[in-house]
Amino acid sequence: MGMTNKQFQGFIRLALELIDKAVNKSPDNEELQKLKDIFQLMLEEGN
Repeated sequence: MGMTNKQFQGFIRLALELIDKAVNKSPDNEELQKLKDIFQLMLEEGN
């Protein structure tokens, strides 16, 4: 059973919110920032 596009975007938004919180706690963590950028791109490409 696969996910619909809407479900996938919801998952990405949820993960992005958690990543944002982590970036705020550790703003100089480059790996977190790269992960945030990847998830943001995934969300933008899904629209």
